[in-house]
Amino acid sequence: MLAFGLAILVFLAISLIAMGIARRTHSPLQARIHTLAAAASSENIPDLERPFVERAVWPILEGLSERVMSLLPAAVLARLRQQLTLAGSSLNVRGFILIWIASAVAFPGAFLALMLAAQATSGVLYFMGFLTFLALGIYVPYFWLARRVGRRQRQILKDLPNALDLVTTCVEAGLGLDAAFAKVTEKMKGPLSDELAYALDQMAVGRMRRDALRDVGVRTAVPEVIIFVNAVVHAEHTGASIGQLLRVQAEQARIKRRQRVEAHAQRIPIWMTFPLVLFILPSLFIVILAPAGISAYEAMGG
Repeated sequence: MLAFGLAILVFLAISLIAMGIARRTHSPLQARIHTLAAAASSENIPDLERPFVERAVWPILEGLSERVMSLLPAAVLARLRQQLTLAGSSLNVRGFILIWIASAVAFPGAFLALMLAAQATSGVLYFMGFLTFLALGIYVPYFWLARRVGRRQRQILKDLPNALDLVTTCVEAGLGLDAAFAKVTEKMKGPLSDELAYALDQMAVGRMRRDALRDVGVRTAVPEVIIFVNAVVHAEHTGASIGQLLRVQAEQARIKRRQRVEAHAQRIPIWMTFPLVLFILPSLFIVILAPAGISAYEAMGG
């Protein structure tokens, strides 16, 4: 009964944290509008009419998150902020730390609930298992974030040649570079298209094109994208032909994509070695040697 109650408490804690984070994963503009609207109407809305999560749970979680953020080094917070940007996540550092805390509590809590349900009495098992699951709970959110960053960067590399071909075609057809990027965001979907759309939005509010394009390279951290935006900025600065530059960049992107596919295909025989050794060869040995072994056993009078 105690294990069941502990499991319920862990589940409720994670659910409340997830509900609180979900309510605050809006864009900065939406968050600002929501804050101003709440400030304007706070005099007319009693506290008891607000949601329970907003009144009671979220202030506690915000205070806990702020406390943990104050204990972490500035380099760790900067690294988390950079990883969240590279992952294209709508979470901020505070939201990720809340998830981190929930994971660090949920994994050891689940282990303790299982140990209580199994009625284990070994103190060493409790201690080692608790440390193991605590380390696992701390590592899992960062592992998820790193996997999301890698998956997003691979998708950008996959979409880059097609996007460059489309930009080259649009520029050679007479469109400007900004209009060509807008056409990419219209015809293609994915993280690269989202980053180009963000850069166009920044240019629409007055930011210079070279700064917006360099920001695309920073937000993706993909070497091919960084090379492309630096080449475009350099061509604009020197007055070189954008069409010729785009054609060369698109050709190089296609060549690099083909090289990556060939390198991936060359690793397949190495990967096939493990299932061959673990599953196919033992079965083959059993089929070939088992009849001979049975015959030898019977011939020896077994």
